[in-house]
Order: sequence, then C-alpha cells, then structure tokens
Amino acid sequence: MNNTITSLIHGGMNRRRFLQTAAATTIAMAAFPRGGFAETPRKGGTLRLGLNGGSSADTLDPTQLIGTFSINVSRQVYNTLVEIGDDGKPAPELAANWEASDGNKRWILNLRSGVQFHNGKAFDAEDVKYSLGLHIGDKTKSKAKGLVADIAEVRAASPTQVEILLKSPNPDMDYVLSDLHFAMVPAGFSDWPKAVGTGPFKLTAFQPGVRATATRNEAYWRSDRGHVDAVETLVVNDATARISALQGGSVHIINGIDYKIAPLLKKDPRTYLVVTEGKQHFSLPMDATKEPFKDPDIVLALKHAIDREQMVKLLMAGYGRVGNDHPIAASDPSFNPNIAQRSFDPDKARFHLKKAGKSDLTLELHAAPAAFEQAVNTAELFAQSAKSAGITIAVRREPDDGYWSDVWLKKSWVASFWAGRPSASMMFSSVYASDAPWNETHWKNDSFDRKLAESRSFADPAKRREVYFELQQMIHDDCPTIIPAFASWIDAARQEVKGFVPNPNFLLSDHRVAERIWLSA
Repeated sequence: MNNTITSLIHGGMNRRRFLQTAAATTIAMAAFPRGGFAETPRKGGTLRLGLNGGSSADTLDPTQLIGTFSINVSRQVYNTLVEIGDDGKPAPELAANWEASDGNKRWILNLRSGVQFHNGKAFDAEDVKYSLGLHIGDKTKSKAKGLVADIAEVRAASPTQVEILLKSPNPDMDYVLSDLHFAMVPAGFSDWPKAVGTGPFKLTAFQPGVRATATRNEAYWRSDRGHVDAVETLVVNDATARISALQGGSVHIINGIDYKIAPLLKKDPRTYLVVTEGKQHFSLPMDATKEPFKDPDIVLALKHAIDREQMVKLLMAGYGRVGNDHPIAASDPSFNPNIAQRSFDPDKARFHLKKAGKSDLTLELHAAPAAFEQAVNTAELFAQSAKSAGITIAVRREPDDGYWSDVWLKKSWVASFWAGRPSASMMFSSVYASDAPWNETHWKNDSFDRKLAESRSFADPAKRREVYFELQQMIHDDCPTIIPAFASWIDAARQEVKGFVPNPNFLLSDHRVAERIWLSA
C-alpha cells in the first residue's frame, strides 16, 4: 500500500482543511461524468478504488459476502447467471437465456458457451449445480439461503443446460439469480482467499480489511468490458480520508460520500459525482425477542419519537426521502401509496409509553459509520428528538471493524442499512420472513410468512402486487424496525475515469464499476 493511502487511513484529514481545499477549487460543474460516454474505451492502466465497509472479517466466500469492500472485489472475480441491467431488469450474464414453465416452478437456463474459469476449467452445468448448492439445505450457513429455500433440485440437464425445480412457484427467479451471493465457482472449489471465478479480473492478493489486487482476465468472455490492466482495491473506512485520497489522485473512485460534503465535492474540477437513485434505505432494527422490544407499544413509542423530516433535512442535504417503516421505495412498482405517513409526534409517543406502563424509558442504540455514514449522527439526532417524549437514548458508537460480525444481529438495537432488492418479494424474503438469515429484528409473523408464500403462486402481477401492499402494511404496523429514510448512493471519481454510470440495483454500478470503466490516461 502506498504511503499516501497509509497516512490517510491512519491519520485521516482535518475536516476544516478539506472544506478549505474544496472551497479553494470551487468551479460550478454538474454532478455527472463530464464527457467520455461516446468515446471508444481505452485499454490499459491500473484502477485504484478506495472503499469503505472493510474489516478483518472480510471473505470472498459467496455464502458470506457482506460489506462494500468484499462485495466489490467479488464482482471483479465472479460472475452470476443473471445481472440487473441499467434499466433495472434482469439481463443475461452466464445464462444466455432462460424460460419458466409449470406455473413458474420449472426454470430452464441455457448457459453461455466458451466461458472458462481463471484456472482454465470450462464453465458448465455442474459448476452451476455446485455453486447454487452452497446456499441450499439445512446445513448451509449462507446469508442468502432464504432466497433459494424453495429450490427442490438443481439438475445438470446437459453441460450447457440447467434445470431448476422449485417447491412452489417463484415468478421472480430470474431476479433471484442475479443476487451477488450466487456467484459461479468451479465445482468442488472452496479456497476462498484464492478465489477463482469467470469474472473480468483474476485475484492476485486478498487481505481482509486492508486491500485486494487483481489483473485483467485475458480470456474474459465479454469483449465490451474489463478494460483496465489491473485493479487495486483499498479499504479506506474514514470518509474524509477517502475524499482526500480522491482529490490527491491516490485513488480513482470512492464511495460513501457524506451528503453534506457532496455539494462541495461536485464543484471540484478534478472530480465528479455519480448519484444513484435506488432502493437504499436506513434502518434501526430492534430485537423482537428481547425486552423492552417485545412490547408493541414500546416500539410504536419509538417510531413516533424520531423526527424523520429533520434527519433528511439536516443529515442528507436533499439526497434522501422520508421513510415510513417499511422497505419498499416509492419508485418500486410494488410500493403501497396508501399507508399513512408516520410522523414525529411526542404526544403519541408518550401515549404508547403509558400504555406500556412506563412514564419514561432509557435505551442503548449501537451505531457505527460502517452501517451507513450518517448512522452515529442519526442516532444522536434521534436521541435529541426522543427527549421530548420522555425517552433517553444512549448512543454507543461501535468500531467499524467487526461491526457486521459482532454488533449487527447481536445487540438489541442497532443501526443498519439495506441496498434494497430488485424485487419486493426478494426484499421480504431476505429480511422479513421468519427464517430469513438476515432477519435483523428476529421478527416472526406466521401470517406474513403465509401471505408471502402465497404471493408467489399468483401468475398475475396485479394479484401479487395486492399481497405486497398487505405485507408492507404488516411491516409498518408490527415489525420492530424504524426505517426513517431512503437515501441516494453517492460515489465519486476523478475526471480520467470514463464510462462510470449509475445502476439502480446498487452503488458503484451495481459493484461492477471495475469491469465497466476505462481510464483516459
């Protein structure tokens, strides 16, 4: 790691100094890539990424992917069967095409020919069977097992064709197969620190919480992607240090731009912003199995004690929208517009406290920037607004390193975030179903589970949408989580980076930025 990056990571940059630097270079320019989209991609160069979300628990095991750093490196190395296009719809990746039959219970995928892994092995149906099998069954510890729990069998019908048989219908199976966890690896492979995939880059080094390096896969099956010779991905968890590294030229691309800094950074002539209006939302989940969150009135008191409007205004600088305690964004076709917006109401909060038999309440809320950049500030702002309802919130700032492994899903009340999912059904299955591996509230609702399962049997999208409306209402009313805001992703790049465009599925072009961009010099 070069000395500049090392000093930034460990020493950071004085906020006042950054503001002075940005102000000194202020030139009014648009917050989008300036030029380059019509250019012929240039081959060559080393791309350097400075990303947050890295920790000592990082892994390239597809079943355990979590955190921006490891997810981004996985996208450099692996491919999935399906990808989400820039229009938000499923598009072919390693599956050239697919077809559903038997009421969406039988899916046939025809695999792309001429694809080989980094170790020279030809990609075939047995690799698909093995890769999906990593996430299926009672013994798997996959973070994404809830998404494929309904798979009864994966058959290698031929070397180039896979048959997926489901226990119950799933009209969104093509969306499911785009999930980043369902990366394709060689049959029998498990040496994750030396990950082998079919992706645009071959892994050369992986240091959890520190850095990863990769070189271009000269045998990559896509001629329109994978332009740079090499990629160096650095963990820079400090937000100000990332910006300083970008402005100083130590890295080409960073993520997690602080909303308050974005207006200044977009005026810097050396850089540009890439703003993605997706389905990302922040959450403050409570453990439904622990006191006092077992009491619905305690939960409702907290939901009325947070000032969402103030949070969006003060912390997000216009790059967010007020949330309403359910995870479906207003831009989603399945969004329920009929749910009354929950507002800051100290009187209602005190009313529910009284119903719970309490005149006041003291709680701990655990947060860290690893959850989302504004997590600690959000918790502190919440603590201020809750005082007027007789609620005292002690904010516990946790270390970024190990936050996802040691705090999230472990402490009773935490800060979290979700990128959203391509479909509402996937979002519900990933986080809110009783057996979801990422059920961050440990909420179990039999009626919710039953309706979610029933929704998949409806061939008519309008009928599924009606059920999705009900499920959103149930989460809003009963699930012990607060979803105060939906937020844009803000990434930034230097001017020499070309071809960087937003993808609605996730930040950093759905984490495919390394394979999509090229460097002008």
